[in-house]
Amino acid sequence: MSNPQPIFDALDAHIVPVFALSGLAMLGNYIWFFAALKVAKAHRTYPIPVFLTFFWFAHDSSFVARYDTWFNHFDHWFPKLFWVLLIVTVAFEIAFIVQTLKYAKDELAPTLSVWQYRVGLLGGCAAMFVAWTWLKQSMDDPIYLGIFALTVLSYPGIAIMSVLRRGNRRGMSLSMCGGFLMMTVCYFAASTLFFGRDFQTWTYILVGFTSLAMALVMTWLVWRAPEYAAIERDGAVASMAGVTPL
Repeated sequence: MSNPQPIFDALDAHIVPVFALSGLAMLGNYIWFFAALKVAKAHRTYPIPVFLTFFWFAHDSSFVARYDTWFNHFDHWFPKLFWVLLIVTVAFEIAFIVQTLKYAKDELAPTLSVWQYRVGLLGGCAAMFVAWTWLKQSMDDPIYLGIFALTVLSYPGIAIMSVLRRGNRRGMSLSMCGGFLMMTVCYFAASTLFFGRDFQTWTYILVGFTSLAMALVMTWLVWRAPEYAAIERDGAVASMAGVTPL
């Protein structure tokens, strides 16, 4: 993919379905992210696993920072539109980092002081930018479309482990799962069908099916898990009654 022109040609040949499916994919992304912010505030926890927040923030903010590449060097409608949409995603991710700083210390680093926790967390975010720079240089993906599939694939497996570890819906909701499923289906449908031959290899298709399969497992686990708000309420009632909650 060192030469993105064949991809641009494929996009230009299918403007309507690409625009429709990509728009629905980003709408799903926004639904997912808004639901994550909402549930994190309600449950007073971090909304997205920390590694992924840093990974996505490095990916998306580096795309936004390359304004000249998209608007002057390539000068194609698709990366320009993607740039506009990712500004919103970066704003969400900054909010995720703020919520993680605010809510996650007791769960992630109970033995550290507040300042040790904050410095460590922001240092980890900075280190991810270094790792991301290396990854970006190692991949033949000048317009980020292949790497975007990796950001999708990276979420459901870690989210599954989080649900299993917590044993309830803390930090998760069915709205988050629905938004993620919508984004996954629409993005991989658009990219596989309309982005050209580089996105029709068996390995890329496997990435799409794996992302969807894990997203369905994640949704099923969240659907079966007890509501965290109910557990928290029952614990408060038990404490008022002088009973140690289970």
